[in-house]
Amino acid sequence: MNVLREQLSLLGQFLRTDFRRIFLGCLLAMALAIVLGFVIGSLSPETVDAVLEQFMAMVEDAGILDSSGGISPFGLLTNNWTAMLTAVVYGFVPFLFLPAVSIVSNGLLIGLLAAWYHNSGISLGLYLAGILPHGIFELPALVISAACGVCLCRNMGRIVTSSPRRVPMVELLSDLLRVLLFLVMPMTVAAAFLEAYVTPIVMALFL
Repeated sequence: MNVLREQLSLLGQFLRTDFRRIFLGCLLAMALAIVLGFVIGSLSPETVDAVLEQFMAMVEDAGILDSSGGISPFGLLTNNWTAMLTAVVYGFVPFLFLPAVSIVSNGLLIGLLAAWYHNSGISLGLYLAGILPHGIFELPALVISAACGVCLCRNMGRIVTSSPRRVPMVELLSDLLRVLLFLVMPMTVAAAFLEAYVTPIVMALFL
């Protein structure tokens, strides 16, 4: 119990560092991408149709649907963990800030889907019902994962340039691992089961 308390204390200290600013920057980037996606989708409906076609193909290939066509929470977990860990691993590439790509692409997709509902004359309440129950956990987890990758990328750049502000990699990786274990993992578990079992019920209320 003392070990867990110590690890949570170290996590809290790390979250109060520059990581908080990086997280807020990633959150802002996602918000702007959502707005941009909605504008693009509203002005160019054919773009939405093309993106949706590709998105549905990705969903079928991702293994998140069970044999009955329903959503598998374990398939969702595997898919989400893979995406979020990939965002972190991209951080090992210095200077390019590739983890931000996942934030922007997901934000654009959310905005495009909202535009599709709007263009189709379907209530945006139904759309929000389809993303908010699980999105309360999934979207912050995605932003936190990307922020971990950005933080890692920034430090890799500092190591390459021998900046005095660089952080020892063992120390930084330990901090990022705590974030993934104690924040991202529980949030993605909650999101997967909410999306599989609660979101369909909430959506049915708007049909």
